[in-house]
Order: sequence, then C-alpha cells, then structure tokens
Amino acid sequence: MAYYFLSSCDLLQKMRLNKLDTLSFLLAAVCHDLGHDGMTNSYHVNAMTDRAIDFNDVSVQESFHAAEFFRIMNETELNFLEDISRDQYKVFRKRVLGLILSTDMAQHASFAKFFKGLLSEYGIENG
Repeated sequence: MAYYFLSSCDLLQKMRLNKLDTLSFLLAAVCHDLGHDGMTNSYHVNAMTDRAIDFNDVSVQESFHAAEFFRIMNETELNFLEDISRDQYKVFRKRVLGLILSTDMAQHASFAKFFKGLLSEYGIENG
C-alpha cells in the first residue's frame, strides 16, 4: 500500500524522495504496528502498564513499535543496513521514527493538516 501510494501519486518524483527516504517510508509502513498488543494508548496510560512507563505515557504504542523495529535492526544478523554510513543511518532512523510516531491517532488532525498542505505545495490534489 505504501509503495502504491508513493508511486501512484508520483510522490517519488514530485517530492524528490531519494532511495533512503523511500526505504524509510516503506519500512515505517511495514513496522508501524510491530508487536501491537491490541490495546490503546489510553489503556496503557490508565492501567500504568510497563509499556506506558517505558515511554512516559507519550505515544505509548507508536514508541513501542519504533523501539521494537530498532531493537531488531540492532541484531547483527538482521541488520541489512550495516553497510550504510553513520550519517545515512541517522537520517534513516529519524525518518522511520517520525513516520511511525506520526501514526498516533491523538496527533492525527495536526498531521493530516500538515500533510494536506505539503501535498498542495507539490501540486497534488487531495480530497
């Protein structure tokens, strides 16, 4: 779905996304619910679960999903990005974190407004 969105809206070209941006976008889409336990952020905060405590009640599930992805990436045998530069990895990590954290529905309205504005800047109609 993420690749379809990128390619069908011609975002790769219009927004001049490079390969690292595209990889970040696709992996964030795949991993945005990694290890989801079926509970909401509100549940975790109100129940004071370990997950809520670990992430200071802020975007609890989304923070967990991102952390799980990077825990997996830290496994030497699973880190398929080990050959990119440290600077490239920092950019990749920043992009993935931002994308996964932006899936917090409590932030949806502000992210949707920002994204619609961004699409408009690039001449992409949204409805």
